Order: sequence, then C-alpha cells, then structure tokens
Amino acid sequence: MKNLSRYVAGLLLLLIAVSCSKNKDKNEVCPPMPLALVLQAVKFQVVDKTSGQDLFFSQNPPYALTDIKIVFRNSSNQLDSVSPPLKDQLPTGSHFVYPIPYTRILDTCYIKIKGLKTDTMISTIATTITKCSTMYLLNKVQVNKNAPIAYSYSNVIVIKK
Repeated sequence: MKNLSRYVAGLLLLLIAVSCSKNKDKNEVCPPMPLALVLQAVKFQVVDKTSGQDLFFSQNPPYALTDIKIVFRNSSNQLDSVSPPLKDQLPTGSHFVYPIPYTRILDTCYIKIKGLKTDTMISTIATTITKCSTMYLLNKVQVNKNAPIAYSYSNVIVIKK
C-alpha cells in the first residue's frame, strides 16, 4: 500500500510536469491551479468614541446583537438586510464580518444601530487579471465621509459612535 501511494504521487507529479511543458502557446505558462472563489469580507467593530468600549462585545455592552442591521443591495439590485451580521470571535476579541459579493467592484452598505445615526460603508474590490487567472481582492474601505482606508485581511475597521 505504501508503494502504491508513492507510485500514484509520482505519476501525478509527472502528469503535471508534462501538461505544463506541452502548452500550445509557448508564451503562456500557467501552473495548474484549483478553481476557488475567495470570499472577501470587511471586519468591523463599533466602539464608543470617548471610552473606546465595544458597544456589542464588551463585558456589559449597551447594545444587543439584535440592535444592529446591515442594509445592502443584493445580486438582483434589491434592498436586502442582515440582522445581526456575522460575528467573528478571536482570542483578541470579537467583531462583525460583512461578506462582500465579488461580483461588485464597488459595494455600499448601511449599518443601522438602534437609536443611532446610520453609517455608510463603501468597499472597493480591485481586479487583477493575468493570462492565467482573474483575482478579486478587497483593497479599500471608506466609512461615512472619512478618507478610504487601505484594507488587508488582518484589518478590523473601527466605527466610533
């Protein structure tokens, strides 16, 4: 059984090498890649502007998860909402997660918290096209009229109320 596993692994490597070396167009050399769609998402938390206390995930939060709603346009261009948004819990704390549809290069959503002014969040997805693939990556987020922030997967956007 051990020899069969080595044989199959060796055969697979040989097939990959041969398929990459026999391209019809000599200028196009694309490694075999699995087909995958990476879901882009904005991570954010809402904090008190004076104390810095998280309004939803602190020890005694002033708001419940049912007090927040995200309103956005769905793939049919109709208004839709999520209440409450997805929650992500890390050892460093918790925050909300809002998935961005990769089909929209510019996505606007509205964050409504019971009794507070509505916030507008605009996310921008950059498209990178190569001869082998097309990638969509969230690269900027703007909250209200603040300057857009360069976004990476490790960022958590802080909204001060």
